[in-house]
Amino acid sequence: MNIDTTFWFFDRISEDNLCLLYNGNFSDEITNKVIELSEYNIRNNVSLSKLKKKTSFLMAECFQNIVRHGETENKDGHINQGFFLTKNWQGVYYITSGNLVENKKIDELKQQLEKVNSLSKEELKQLYRNVLANQEISEKGGAGLGLIEMARKSGQKISYHFKDFNSKFSFFYNQIVLLANEIDFPKSSCSFELSEAIAYHEKMSAHNIWVIHKGDFSQESIFPVLKIIEENLQKEKKDAGYKKKMYHILVELLQNISRHCYIAEEKKEGIFMIGEQKGYFVINTGNLIENSNIPTLEKQLNQINSLNKKELKALYLEKLRERSTPLKEGAGIGLIDIARRIISPINYSILRINDTKSFLTINVIA
Repeated sequence: MNIDTTFWFFDRISEDNLCLLYNGNFSDEITNKVIELSEYNIRNNVSLSKLKKKTSFLMAECFQNIVRHGETENKDGHINQGFFLTKNWQGVYYITSGNLVENKKIDELKQQLEKVNSLSKEELKQLYRNVLANQEISEKGGAGLGLIEMARKSGQKISYHFKDFNSKFSFFYNQIVLLANEIDFPKSSCSFELSEAIAYHEKMSAHNIWVIHKGDFSQESIFPVLKIIEENLQKEKKDAGYKKKMYHILVELLQNISRHCYIAEEKKEGIFMIGEQKGYFVINTGNLIENSNIPTLEKQLNQINSLNKKELKALYLEKLRERSTPLKEGAGIGLIDIARRIISPINYSILRINDTKSFLTINVIA
């Protein structure tokens, strides 16, 4: 994951109120935290309030489909992870999920999808009752019940695509749309195509990215993101000290966005990404900053990068002693502490957006 990847994603989702992409293993804890993050976003958007129950239900259903029906191992024994995306853009909620399916099951799955997409709301309700009453429930759930419920609750057709993976498996992507106001958004229209979500997943896979979160980085919204990442860290074969260090770096970087980013409409908008590279964790953050703060920020970051570990420790202790004095604008004690804990200098870039603001990207490897 290089530093330019951050703006590649941010530029494409900059108008989203919330965008969360997850490429990894799934568990109940991760499911709960994604739903919690989505509910936080809805609570802070009056026009979306009536979608809260539907959104939570459909997210849970998508997760269950991945867990129940996704094939997790390819013919070489390598684990393949699922994909999940949720985004809120202009009063519309998009929920996309993806998982491996055996090629021999594709025709049957296509038939189920086409049938579901051809039925009215009342017909879907009746089909759901028939399947529930007449078909046996297997260990992996009912025969198409999840797809029927997704179509019923969303009131929209399910978009889907099968992408070749190897001779035995394909990646099955599906997307549902929830509308805050159906009058203002024709049913035939979909401003965020499934093909775009697939392109995001391919980019994440190519750069070994696990999580991308773009949204409001106020304190309350940070906690669910940290829990999602913490759950992933628990699965890594690293010692407890390393995991503790990583978690500390994550907290500092997220708080750095919350403290120093450009505030627009009372929101602290930014993007956060975490992935892996050659056995190390890579963390990228990006946020808008005021151009007037750039000279001070560059000076402080360059100073931090010029110091060795011993000098960084001395500077950190000096800043601790000065805690009673308000920190200057830009990089403060948090970034000094991060520099002490990572394996290489803090990599950063500043991209000028206009006369008022620029986009700051910070990239660290630990």
